[in-house]
Amino acid sequence: MFDSRSFKRADFVLLGAALALVVVGCLMIYSCTRSELAADGLPRWTVLRTQLVWVVLGLVALFLTMSLDYSRLSGLYLPIYGVAMLLLALVLLLPEVHGIHRWLGLGSLGIQPAEFAQIAVLLTVAAVATARDEPHDFLFLLRKLAWVVPPVLLILKEPDLGTPVVMLVTWGVMLYLCGARWPHLAAFAIAGVLLFAAAWFGGVIHEYQKERILIFLHPWKDPTGDGYHLRQSLIAIGHGGAVGQGLFQGTQTRLGYIPEQETDFIFTAIAEELGFVGGVFVLFLFGLLIWRCTVVIAEAKDAFGRLIAAGVMTTLAVHLVVNVGMTMGLGPVKGMPLPLVSKGGSSMLATMVAIGLVESVYMRRHKIAF
Repeated sequence: MFDSRSFKRADFVLLGAALALVVVGCLMIYSCTRSELAADGLPRWTVLRTQLVWVVLGLVALFLTMSLDYSRLSGLYLPIYGVAMLLLALVLLLPEVHGIHRWLGLGSLGIQPAEFAQIAVLLTVAAVATARDEPHDFLFLLRKLAWVVPPVLLILKEPDLGTPVVMLVTWGVMLYLCGARWPHLAAFAIAGVLLFAAAWFGGVIHEYQKERILIFLHPWKDPTGDGYHLRQSLIAIGHGGAVGQGLFQGTQTRLGYIPEQETDFIFTAIAEELGFVGGVFVLFLFGLLIWRCTVVIAEAKDAFGRLIAAGVMTTLAVHLVVNVGMTMGLGPVKGMPLPLVSKGGSSMLATMVAIGLVESVYMRRHKIAF
């Protein structure tokens, strides 16, 4: 159970970095949405208010997860995995929203099961990889991959290419730390590239997904069509300069040149209004999160805890690289939020739970003396 003595053992650097990112995110969400809401005759804080509700729920989820002894989850991975699979299957049965299946209705709100499936899958992989002693050979990897493939296939059906990539990279890093040999992992990576090529030419990948990748390779090919997001993103980042145009003063942000900027492209608002300094500060905060996860990996009392921390670290790192990279033209445009910063309840809740898991491992790295 959670008490004041166990709370004193929490990693406050990790908590502080996470909360600082939440504050930055709320400021940027308000900046991205205030002008459009005012033009529509709505209060400027309407979107921010909804996000603050998710922040509060996320903080509750964080502290509840911290209070839970993570080691108990090793015996609960089957129901956790089962619920995640059920939700992923259920979302495919519901009507499409904007042409895709990703959301489950929750009153006036909605959740994305894929966000929580990432946590369920990393817990499952950590549990099955440490359940018993066995050779860390090719078959070991194949058996653990069998737990990842079903949710990956369901998420691809939504369609969503980004989350499956996160899951597979996380699986690889976790099993490498578990003792798997890199030549075996390289073989799986090559197989993945070949499967992607087959999906590309076999019509499995949707045309709009192909266009995003092609626009990344030729960013100025269609500046008013498929390349519009990337072009406006680069303009916004360039406008920021060293110290930015000032909070709530970004030209691209105020005039709404970047659609849905408060979600996947929120880093452009940071760069435009807070400049290079603000962008580096946000990256520094993410660096603190990742660094503290490595500390937890090193100090965890068991393999299960180490793999949980490794899974969370990898998930955060991949989200960061993909999201920031696409805004700078260093990767294809992909609908992937910036954790703790972008607008979105599912991402906020899932990330808070993930951080709570890391905290739980850290707080129980040694037995508490009474």
